[in-house]
Amino acid sequence: MILNSRIIMKNIKYIFFVLFVFLIFISGCVNSSSSPTSPVGGNAGSITIFAPVTNDSIGIGTTPINYSVKPAGFNKSVELYIDGKYNSTFFTTVSNSKPLTLVFNSSQIGTRFRYHLKYYDSNGSFSISDTMKNILVTLPRILPYAPTNIVLLKLSPIKVNISWADSSTGILFYEVWRKDRFTGTWNNVFGQLSPSTFNVNDNNLIPGIVHLYKVRSKNNFGYSKFSETVNTEDVGSSGSFAAPTNLVAVQVGSLPFVVKLKWDDNIPNENLFKIERNDNLSAFSKFHTIGAVANNVTSYVDNSSGLFAGRTYKYRVKAYSNTDSSWSNEAAITLK
Repeated sequence: MILNSRIIMKNIKYIFFVLFVFLIFISGCVNSSSSPTSPVGGNAGSITIFAPVTNDSIGIGTTPINYSVKPAGFNKSVELYIDGKYNSTFFTTVSNSKPLTLVFNSSQIGTRFRYHLKYYDSNGSFSISDTMKNILVTLPRILPYAPTNIVLLKLSPIKVNISWADSSTGILFYEVWRKDRFTGTWNNVFGQLSPSTFNVNDNNLIPGIVHLYKVRSKNNFGYSKFSETVNTEDVGSSGSFAAPTNLVAVQVGSLPFVVKLKWDDNIPNENLFKIERNDNLSAFSKFHTIGAVANNVTSYVDNSSGLFAGRTYKYRVKAYSNTDSSWSNEAAITLK
């Protein structure tokens, strides 16, 4: 009888020991710094993920998660779990809380993952979204940037070099497009240039006319926007409103000094031309208006004050329509 009592007491002690260890384990899990505190449970409405979804792919970098919540009470927070592990929390009531995003780097290209979201009401109840599975990490799923710093260098009356810069990654090829005259049609003149190309020569210019150029690139997800448009006459234009060209400045008198300007009018619908001069007094000198002529006029005589022997002056002609403007090449002259 005494032996049985001892056995019973031993078993009771063992049971209490097991319960004590279990409680310590549960307490450690709840207070773990790597996961949020578990709520009391219950129904908090529903949470639905719209993108990315099962069998999607996303690019490296940051991808926002598109989801919606139908709450049963007041919103509190949404948690992100990746491959079953807690990742981050978005607090809906905190103004500086960061939205939930998926972030991957280049070392994870080709890997796949799953994720789900967990929504909490302010009373501690929660709901869990469906798990989105088999999502592939790839190169960035964005269009390339437009090429920048496009520059023309005239090598001869029939040859020009076109160069550009680009900070995009994953480029498959570049295209250089040309238009002859402002009224011409844009054409891809070199086909698909290799992704390492940053300049090319055009040996087929037509002397005496304006040629316009622009550049774009393509990656696996589509074409970039075109670069800015540049032209062989170094004139400024939106591309839809032709600029005056072939501006020439000639000295026709001295004491007082007189400069005559002539240019070509390529515009059927301008309102007027303004004549601008840069007195070139310093590196910071700017063009200022010295006169104006009516539409279809192609010459101007500058006999205004401020002209002195030995000084170099720069001129340009600016055309205006109702809604646009463009300006000619610059013409420089040194008075004698």
